[in-house]
Amino acid sequence: MDRFKMRIFHTQNYNFKIMKYIFYVLVLCIMASCQYFETDKISSDTFYNQEMKTISWNQVDQFPNFASCQKDSEKKASKACFENTLVSKIYAGFSSRHFVSSRSISDTLWVSLTISEKGDIFLNNIEMDSLTATSFPELPLWITQSIDSIPSLAPAHKRGVPVAVAFSLPVVLQTK
Repeated sequence: MDRFKMRIFHTQNYNFKIMKYIFYVLVLCIMASCQYFETDKISSDTFYNQEMKTISWNQVDQFPNFASCQKDSEKKASKACFENTLVSKIYAGFSSRHFVSSRSISDTLWVSLTISEKGDIFLNNIEMDSLTATSFPELPLWITQSIDSIPSLAPAHKRGVPVAVAFSLPVVLQTK
């Protein structure tokens, strides 16, 4: 019987050693694989630089809006409505003015505007032919007054943030 007890004890001791080695191997495998569970941390500067490269700064997500244009949700329609409304408001400022010229004029003025992130409109530049400038010396003043009379509007947005945008709009002058 003593021999039988000894054999059981020896078998149990052997099983314990095997289990102990398996445990050590598992712990070693887990410790060696920790590097695969580690995530790389990206600094905020790196993330910011990557985002800045992917953003197209020549386009906005939403154009500036007049109250009459807010029903247009499509980007092209919204832009067309904004430009048409802006030009019509500039022309409305000319409606009370009388253009008198000794010759017929057909010229396109380019009016450069900036719309701030608050929705305010600023005149940057007016490009016109020198003959038009001499024929109508008060034309820049009239354009400035027309633009100043336009109320503030909803600003353009890029990724949900209001941004300033610059536009160049044609203003066609024709005399009969």
